[in-house]
Amino acid sequence: MIGRFAKSDLAGNLLWLAVSLLLASGVWYIAVTSADPIAKRSFRNIPIQIVPSDTAEMTNSRFRTATVTIQGLQTTISARRAEDIVVRADLSRLGPGTHTVPLNVNIAQPDTDSFRRLVSIVQPSQIIVELEPLEAHQKKIVIDLLEAPPIGFRHDEPVPNITEVIVSGAASRVGQVVAARGELDLSSSRNPIEVDLRLHAVDADGNRIGDVALDPQTATVSVHIARRDDIRQIAVRPNVLLDTLPAGFTLKNQSYDPESIFVSGAPEQLATISDTLFTEPISLVERQEGFVTTVPVQLPGDDLFVMSGDNNVTVSIEIIAIIDSRQIENIEVAHIGLESDYSVSIVPKAVSAIVTGPVVTVDALSLENIQVVVDLHGLSPGVYDLEPSISINQAELSEENVSLLPDVVNVEITMPPGETDDGGASAENSTTGG
Repeated sequence: MIGRFAKSDLAGNLLWLAVSLLLASGVWYIAVTSADPIAKRSFRNIPIQIVPSDTAEMTNSRFRTATVTIQGLQTTISARRAEDIVVRADLSRLGPGTHTVPLNVNIAQPDTDSFRRLVSIVQPSQIIVELEPLEAHQKKIVIDLLEAPPIGFRHDEPVPNITEVIVSGAASRVGQVVAARGELDLSSSRNPIEVDLRLHAVDADGNRIGDVALDPQTATVSVHIARRDDIRQIAVRPNVLLDTLPAGFTLKNQSYDPESIFVSGAPEQLATISDTLFTEPISLVERQEGFVTTVPVQLPGDDLFVMSGDNNVTVSIEIIAIIDSRQIENIEVAHIGLESDYSVSIVPKAVSAIVTGPVVTVDALSLENIQVVVDLHGLSPGVYDLEPSISINQAELSEENVSLLPDVVNVEITMPPGETDDGGASAENSTTGG
């Protein structure tokens, strides 16, 4: 019967139908892959996420990242990002010992047909990990004082609100921990404080131990800080002898460092010292410009001393000349640049000058020190309003220090009698000759 069916027309038709379907599927696959071909894409340095063990702690693994290669339709993989890929090693059911753990890849993307057909390959495909038993021990708290309070202040021992913490982790690391240390800086503290300090596990040499957990992680530390009665902070001031300044100069500014010092001595003696100590006298004799000097502070007793060991004060003093103005009258206005045959009339013939500058220089000026001149070069006969130029023979002063009253003079240039402006006879003679 089977033989007759194989030779029948129905069998032939079914065979051709199967071949047609196979050919159609091949044509469809070629069409699809031609428009959206299969491609590969690699993502490097994907972090390996560790699912921790409940009973052991991982202490060693050579691999921390992996490379993931995905294969699929080009349009599907081109939209993937490294953030979409999760590589995970599950240690949750493992105990102490050395284990080979496979890496699982999960690509966080929508559930689509093209996405489900993605193929992922991870390198390495597995990692070797070492797990140690978990331990937890109580360790004492130690407060390490990094900086003491400022000079002149004392402090009591820091007091934490708790004395111990629980340190947990791999047995080998917990065994190295001898204490939980908090670091305290009192360099800017002048009053009692209460501060929360973060604690760190340390070994016997004071080195920090990582990969262990502390519970709690912080401690509240109280420190009593008070002023010392055998040290006193006292302001200092330069003793500048202002009455020694040369005449015509003034003290513009002064600065000094330090502005205070810490003096040590018997409490009863410190209590009698005034609030300010002065330096040795600073003379300003013959000082006409700024200068810097170093002078000692005068202490009121030989049994007192400065905590820094240096009681010198560096003083910077700025001295400037006193500025004054003076009006000088009857300065004759001269002229230059005119042919000798021409006559000149200048109105006014004399001007006043207001000179501003250092008082010692201005007070010494006389008429001989200032010249006022009008330049007549290239001018033909006529009447002109001109601005005179000023020259002053004092090195400390220039034309910018002088203003004239008035600042414009009237100048009239005339020809010699009997001449015209073209050098011929006068108009009267020309008429007579005619």
